[in-house]
Amino acid sequence: MNTIVDFLNTVLWGYVLVYGLLAVGLFFTFRLGFIQFRHFPECFHVITGSRETSSDGISPLQALIISLASRVGTGNLAGVAVAIYLGGPGAIFWMWMVALVGMDTAYAESTLAQLYKVRNADHQYRGGPAFYMARACCS
Repeated sequence: MNTIVDFLNTVLWGYVLVYGLLAVGLFFTFRLGFIQFRHFPECFHVITGSRETSSDGISPLQALIISLASRVGTGNLAGVAVAIYLGGPGAIFWMWMVALVGMDTAYAESTLAQLYKVRNADHQYRGGPAFYMARACCS
């Protein structure tokens, strides 16, 4: 039984997940017209352009910091260190390539979260993957 679980773990987490995420990232890259390159300067303009917060929300800079804090954790930092140690300088190049492809996946996820967010009884917005998967698949 242990052999079967190890084999499935290797196949699913080693091949299907990695190549599946790369394929989805490449699909979004072409389908969205290389948006990560076309709008790269816009991200700096939006972040530095407005520091004001409204009564209903947060500033663009605060939104970026919250997003980065939720995406980058100890595992990411340790994973990069281990990748550089084991793979050398080539690992950095491939991490950058995968990050460029992954930007479109993150963009698509954020767009879906904005499209399918809901307002609760306290007039606060709720959303995220669970909300857009439930609302997009069942509506």
